[in-house]
Amino acid sequence: MPIIKPRTNRVRTVRHICRLLEPNRDVLTQYARFIGDTPDYVLNQLIDGTLAKDREFVSWRAEQNSSRDTGSASPVAPMRRNRAEQTV
Repeated sequence: MPIIKPRTNRVRTVRHICRLLEPNRDVLTQYARFIGDTPDYVLNQLIDGTLAKDREFVSWRAEQNSSRDTGSASPVAPMRRNRAEQTV
């Protein structure tokens, strides 16, 4: 029985490019094939399930959201790319 169930609803998606280790990419595509869905869906389910269990992250995220609602959050600088990524 698969741990990740096929999706039942569609949610707006955005494009995000990342790099995977080849063995992880292979497992990702195989698991997607196993459940009859896309690798994108599998990744999203893994992120939802894994990060939801990280209590420290959940707490931090709630703090970020509440401070954003009150307008007291300091602006977050965009992620900087390292030189190797910039030349690719």
